[in-house]
Amino acid sequence: GGGSQSEARNMKGAVFFCLLGSAAAFAPVAMRPAVMRPTMAAPVQMSLDPVTAADSASHATQLLALALPIPQFNPAKAFIMMFSNILIICTMSIQGKSLARGTPHDEMVESFGITWLLAGTSLGHIVGAGAILGCTAAGFLA
Repeated sequence: GGGSQSEARNMKGAVFFCLLGSAAAFAPVAMRPAVMRPTMAAPVQMSLDPVTAADSASHATQLLALALPIPQFNPAKAFIMMFSNILIICTMSIQGKSLARGTPHDEMVESFGITWLLAGTSLGHIVGAGAILGCTAAGFLA
């Protein structure tokens, strides 16, 4: 009936919004350069000392962390990620079965089990990350 067509239209609109947000993540945005702090160079040694190797890995990790600006987490981003995961899990189709097509939840769990959940959350996180990046680049999120 009319309700099913309306739900399908709403679902298409939601998917379109997520895709639009994901596509906006690829817009060129001027980023401010990361502030690099000078570090003391470790003395050169000829043999490999495990303590020195661990310190070198720690310094490399710290330098990498300083070079990558990571925006602050906030509840709006959490909502977008949760929405994306739920949307993908509810609309994904495996072997012709999906919740959107009327397959009961219990049948989906019996047929696919944890595979269904892992596949849905994996794709949901990719879509969610794209939507967060897109919404941030478009100025909807801080």
